[in-house]
Amino acid sequence: MDRNLGVPIAMIPRAEERRDTNWIAMIHLADGTEIPCTVKDISKSGARLGVPSHCALPESFRFRVLGRDFLCSVKLAWRRGEYVGVAIEQVGKLKPTAPKPEPVAPEPPPEATQPIQARRSRYSGL
Repeated sequence: MDRNLGVPIAMIPRAEERRDTNWIAMIHLADGTEIPCTVKDISKSGARLGVPSHCALPESFRFRVLGRDFLCSVKLAWRRGEYVGVAIEQVGKLKPTAPKPEPVAPEPPPEATQPIQARRSRYSGL
């Protein structure tokens, strides 16, 4: 129940439809700390993240969904146990990472490229 309205929270209409997800993400704090989390649902303006309850979060932080090309700057809206609600302030697109060039094998020494001599059978002269 919402304490202010006396209405079950599920009954309060949202401005935008939330989409259920189960994305693996990483929270990035200003001090460089990274906290693994999951994005449970998301909309254009907010998201619900699964975060261990022992992890302290600041009022503002960023999270990046692994395997996707975006980074969200968010503001903490609420926290209940293992879940936090965030308001999305900005979404940024990450630059694609360039594929690492494959290492070039060194050329073999010239003697390694010569054909192997055929073995003669002791019975070939019969």
